[in-house]
Amino acid sequence: MPGTAKTWVSEHLAAAVSGDSTLLVQGTAGTPEEAIRYGWNYAQLLAHGPSRDALVPSPVMRAMAEGMTARVEELTRIPADVQDTLITILSEKTLPIPELGQEVQAVRGFNLIATANDRDRGVNDLSSALRRRFNTVVLPLPATPDAEVDIVSRRVDQLGRSLDLPAAPEGTDEIRRVVTVFRELRDGITTDGRTKLKSPSGTLSTAEAISVVTNGLALAAHFGDGVLRPDDVAAGILGAVVRDPAADRVVWQEYLETVVRERDGWKDFYRACREVSA
Repeated sequence: MPGTAKTWVSEHLAAAVSGDSTLLVQGTAGTPEEAIRYGWNYAQLLAHGPSRDALVPSPVMRAMAEGMTARVEELTRIPADVQDTLITILSEKTLPIPELGQEVQAVRGFNLIATANDRDRGVNDLSSALRRRFNTVVLPLPATPDAEVDIVSRRVDQLGRSLDLPAAPEGTDEIRRVVTVFRELRDGITTDGRTKLKSPSGTLSTAEAISVVTNGLALAAHFGDGVLRPDDVAAGILGAVVRDPAADRVVWQEYLETVVRERDGWKDFYRACREVSA
């Protein structure tokens, strides 16, 4: 699930075990097999033919040779045929180099941590052969609204400092609103348990809430008075909720009219959301 600190956990685990968390393969739809196995220095290859000097090791190969922990981020975004490159590495602890008639044997201490989102779009399911070679740990979403608000607030504060944005001590109410909207639509029920809701197609994760609030804080700092207000986050919420222009827009409009409109203290938020949704 997005926004459950998978990357944070994998990075700190690798650093704690190996003292180095930089042996990283970032998974995307275009990640090639060479990113996991090895590539070639083509100048050397053309000049001298295949040799160890011409070989460019991947982070995984380096981790095997040095007995370190490698990381693969967003494993399920990598095409299935590239994913399966890991099967031999994980089962045999060996990486063949057929061009040289050689292989790299993993040094004791080698391990691999992979992260994946099970609800994200563009996912390539793991084969059963690869899945059983991992010990799977599912990181849950924050259990309570207060816990999620705390996570979003702290992360937004960290990002705001890195972007030289002013602190937003008065923005807690807006953060809580964003978190409440995301949790209710994600869970399909209001926080008081009285009203069932339709859920949109998006994940509405903690990570997306952080993105919406950070974007709102930037708008408040550069185009407003520095105070985070409903107008600053309304467009971001709309973009996160309405992924399918047809079905999700109906869900969002229904939520606005049946829940947000009737909620005490949310009139400004309702007005801002209505304005960007029109």
